[in-house]
Amino acid sequence: MPIVSANGVRLFYEETGAPDAPPVVLIMGWGGDHTAWALQAPAFAAEHRVIALDNRGAGQSEVPDGPYTIPGMAADVAGLMDALGIRRADVCGASMGGMIAQELVLRYPERVRTLQLHCTAPRVDAYGRFLIDTLIAVKARGDREEYVRAVLPWILCRKTMIERPDFIRFWIDRALAYPYPIGLEGLSRQAGAIGAHDTLARLGEIRVPTLITTGAEDILVPPANSRQLHAHIPGSTLHTIEDAGHLHFIEQAETFNTVCVEFLRKHRGA
Repeated sequence: MPIVSANGVRLFYEETGAPDAPPVVLIMGWGGDHTAWALQAPAFAAEHRVIALDNRGAGQSEVPDGPYTIPGMAADVAGLMDALGIRRADVCGASMGGMIAQELVLRYPERVRTLQLHCTAPRVDAYGRFLIDTLIAVKARGDREEYVRAVLPWILCRKTMIERPDFIRFWIDRALAYPYPIGLEGLSRQAGAIGAHDTLARLGEIRVPTLITTGAEDILVPPANSRQLHAHIPGSTLHTIEDAGHLHFIEQAETFNTVCVEFLRKHRGA
């Protein structure tokens, strides 16, 4: 089983691609784990060594006690890279994973070759914290399907919800059958980390090639957040994906993968 001890936490990860290829580290968001990258890992692995981890509190990684922080989870990623002998990598983060990626490049700039920030933000406002608290309250009720149904309209766009009922049913069934759902403790501790995240004043320090993507219909982390990241990160590129919400990398996987792979190819050897 691919588990390493990093930053004092046992972290699960999945690795695909050639071991001598340029490494890409994939960091998922709130409550998610490495399986949410299922549509990206094969596309990236054609030319890269792909490492997708479960953050502390999620998936098959440890759920340590105490408060979690985004800088602490960035240290987890750096520790994982150390354990795998990876000095420098292309780093790709989605949602909370994008927050972790921001802290990673700011605190360990020598470890990041290129940066991808997907459906993420430099900080969370009162609206976002209210929504997170509400979803945690639903989670605490203990009904897995109720929680999944409560989350889906926030992470998928209206067009997807209306026009792709089989897609919606698939993700509900998958969530209900998945053997490693995040528990209330991990979800709540990750939420505390998100609520304290704030990199806005430091974004100008980022000096690596940066790709920012957003779903045009994202209501969980609206596109204004990506525009703010773009405005503050020197030389960054912003790409908006139509007909997609927060999980634009799942709703429009082919378009998303093309954008990301072209970015990686453009900056290979950076």
